[in-house]
Amino acid sequence: MEKIQLLAPAGNFTALVAAVSNDADAIYLGSKLFNARRLAGNFNQEELKKAVQYAHLHDVKIFLTLNTLIKNNEIAPFLNQVSIAAQYGVNAVILQDLTFAPLIKKYFPLLKIHASTQATIMNSPSIQFWQKYVGVFVLAREVTKQQVREMFEKTNAHLEVFIHGHLCISYSGQCFISSLIGKRSGNRGLCASSCRKQYNGDHYLISAKDLCMIKNIPDVIESGAKTVKIEGRMKSAEYVATTTRAYRQQIDAYYERKPKSVTQETMKDLKLAFNREFTPGFFNEEKSIVDPLIPSKRGILLGKVSKGYLKVEDTLQLFDGLSTVFKGKKEGGFVRKIMTKERKEARRVMKGESVKLFVPGFKEGALVYLLSQHGGKNLLGEMKLVPISISIQVEENEHPEIIITVKQKSFSLKLNTKSTTPQKHPLRKEEMEKEVRKYQSDIFRIESIDIQTDNSFIPKSEITTFRKELDQRILDFLIPAYSEKLIIPSPTYLNTTAKEKKLHVQVYSLNDVLKAISAGAAIIYYDIFADDFVQARNYTRGKTEFFAFTPMVVSDEDCQKVKEIVFQTKPDGILVNNIGLLQLNLPCRIVLGYQLNIFNDQQLQFYNYPAIASLELNAKELSSFRNKEKIIYYAHGNPVVMTFKESFNVNHLTDKKKYTFRLRKTKTGATEMLYSRTIGLLQHTPEILQAGISQLYLDLEKDVFELVQIYKKLLAGEKVAISTFKQDVTIGNLEKGVM
Repeated sequence: MEKIQLLAPAGNFTALVAAVSNDADAIYLGSKLFNARRLAGNFNQEELKKAVQYAHLHDVKIFLTLNTLIKNNEIAPFLNQVSIAAQYGVNAVILQDLTFAPLIKKYFPLLKIHASTQATIMNSPSIQFWQKYVGVFVLAREVTKQQVREMFEKTNAHLEVFIHGHLCISYSGQCFISSLIGKRSGNRGLCASSCRKQYNGDHYLISAKDLCMIKNIPDVIESGAKTVKIEGRMKSAEYVATTTRAYRQQIDAYYERKPKSVTQETMKDLKLAFNREFTPGFFNEEKSIVDPLIPSKRGILLGKVSKGYLKVEDTLQLFDGLSTVFKGKKEGGFVRKIMTKERKEARRVMKGESVKLFVPGFKEGALVYLLSQHGGKNLLGEMKLVPISISIQVEENEHPEIIITVKQKSFSLKLNTKSTTPQKHPLRKEEMEKEVRKYQSDIFRIESIDIQTDNSFIPKSEITTFRKELDQRILDFLIPAYSEKLIIPSPTYLNTTAKEKKLHVQVYSLNDVLKAISAGAAIIYYDIFADDFVQARNYTRGKTEFFAFTPMVVSDEDCQKVKEIVFQTKPDGILVNNIGLLQLNLPCRIVLGYQLNIFNDQQLQFYNYPAIASLELNAKELSSFRNKEKIIYYAHGNPVVMTFKESFNVNHLTDKKKYTFRLRKTKTGATEMLYSRTIGLLQHTPEILQAGISQLYLDLEKDVFELVQIYKKLLAGEKVAISTFKQDVTIGNLEKGVM
């Protein structure tokens, strides 16, 4: 039986070594560009080459994350990064924008392509749509064990699920709030973590716990998943080592048919590595994954301060690191003083003892957490160092020759400078060996040194340079990178001019359907799952075009319902926010919704459907599209900024700046968070027309007749009185866009 693959993260080379040393099967990492963790250390071109060579030395695969949205002016450097990955022997690239997959496969047929979790794969039709090009599908973290099993049985695809680490509260990390508030796009690796902020007072109402499925490995394996993934490219090497080691033990125990209980020590190590409280997640049918206490690392709960003392729930000693939490505020530091109830100072106390601690935030009612142990064990584990033997031959007036033997293979190199007659002191064998043994490496270790010398002089700088270059020289010998770099030519795209000025109008009630018709909307969109969808369809017959609106979150069951409703009601078209619906071969026209994040001409050309452009693009970026005939601009409304599987007992979320985000339940069971302000193009409509776009999308819950009339006139170039609708309206990313 083939074992499930354990995939570990690496944000830098130290974390990479930790993952390899603790028996990861594969490692995913990011370059400096185009990855969804741009705030991690990441790898430059030289470091990427070394990372691939090092991993392959230990038969570990490397997957490169290229999982951000790509602007038109970034297509050429993006494809260049793919070429570099292929040149260095990267095993797979992880993409959010899968429309580049056919192009990559054409030029690099051996380079595997993985669908990032941000590709929002949550149903079988989505997998089937991409299966021709994509080898591995990283599923949305909201899917259940039963849904994974169903997808596997229907597609026989290689499915990958997250098993540990940070959780995005919004489906598949699809989130606009970060960009609309702070111009930092979570879809481009610069999330501002708006979900980790306080709402409705001092509570972190949408701050997700951390995923921990260490006790559920048999369930994951039996679901049909082929890869399990640990989150953490922004975490420490100790975190990578701890999590990789713990899950390796559980996976191996399953296949050895020796079920192994997760020990308290393992759980303690995992908590100390990083946690925001653990949850087994929606995979295991959890109803809630939120913990409103505090959104940052908390470690191990030691207890709650009562009557001035803390009854500790674990061993504690001086200089351990603590955090204290009280009413949403986190403080803490290193323990400088421990006082027992007998008013005696202690260096160490055991579980069950009551003590007073001298750290910031130690007050009545505060929760106290152990973050780090002063006398803790080495969490990194033992590094897998490959032994090498070095033989050095030194003869006067010759370039010193060095022979390196590694893995039963040998190669030689010569120093740049010839050895010379000593002017003062000869470089004796002992001193030369001492200089060579200063070599330090995370990859190799010197097992033996043999030096044959006539005591000629060699500058120590030559030996220093040799030591610094030795890792890369050995790697190049054992795992040579491909010498030839094949460049993917920049694609050419159809160039069209927008001609037809058209208003697309989404409404939410039958009354507003009538208003949109009378105001002259070209196309009316209505929720396909609404109870009165058939009535809405009947209202529009013979009067205007009618399109079914579909949400981003659709399961296999929802896809089937959509297909049935479309065949029964025969709408003129359908607005799609989930790629799975494109696989259904629906007998109507298709428009792609803004939640698909159409960012570039590659997407437009691949899908070949009209599309509402991403909310994260500015006017200049919109004008760079070549096929403008198919571009629609979101001109007015309160867009969905996050979509939750989590249910809430409130209908709004108000942040500390008093911005209120309404919550709306969808018919498919998700909860949508709407932007606090209304996006309204209004007087800025000429800027969109100047960018070459002539179709607008209005998402209206009120003032339908008036706003449709206003935008019709604005599209026609007429001057309109808009003062009534300018209050608390924003133009979103129209001018600044996102980084």
